[in-house]
Amino acid sequence: MIIETVVSTIDRNNQVNFAPMGVVFVENSVLMRPFCSSRTFQNLRATRQAVVNITDNVLILTWTALGKKDVPHFPTKYVKGYILADVCRYYEIEVEHLWAATPRAEVSCRILAEGRLRDFIGFNRAKHAVIEAAIMASRLHLLSRDQVREKLLEYRLIVEKTGSRQEKAAMEFIEKHMERGGRP
Repeated sequence: MIIETVVSTIDRNNQVNFAPMGVVFVENSVLMRPFCSSRTFQNLRATRQAVVNITDNVLILTWTALGKKDVPHFPTKYVKGYILADVCRYYEIEVEHLWAATPRAEVSCRILAEGRLRDFIGFNRAKHAVIEAAIMASRLHLLSRDQVREKLLEYRLIVEKTGSRQEKAAMEFIEKHMERGGRP
C-alpha cells in the first residue's frame, strides 16, 4: 500500500527540500520511486539520507506540493536532515539500494529511527479535496489551466462546506499559486 508522505532531503549545502511523495513501508524499510530529474532523487543520491514525514495537516502538504520554502521544521537526531514541525510520525532513513535505470528511480531505504509527535486525526472530505486540489495545481505543466480551474471550483465548494480554517487556508494558498501562474 502506498502511503502519502512528505519526504525531506538535504543537498550537500544543507539546504532542505520537502516533497510530497507516496512511499511503501515494507518491514523495517521504505521504498520510494522519485523521478531521476527531481531534487529529492539528486539529494538522496548525494547524501543517502532522508526523513519520511507523515501528517494529516493538509496546509503542510499543500505548501510542500507547491514549492513553499519556509515550512516549519527542526533537525533530526540520527541522520543529517529535518523533520516537519507538525507531523504525526516521522522516520529517519538511510539509502540501502538506489536503481536509476528508468525515468523513475527505485530507492530502498532502511529505517534508522522513528518518532511520534501526535496522533493522526485522519482526513475528512475537505482534507481530501485539498489534497486533490494541490495535486492538480502542481500539474499545471501537464494539464490545461481550464481543466485545473474547473476542478478547483468543485474542491472549493467541498472545503467551504466541510473544512476548518486549515483547509480553507490551504485552498487560498492553492488559488494564489494559480494566480501566480503556478510559480512558488
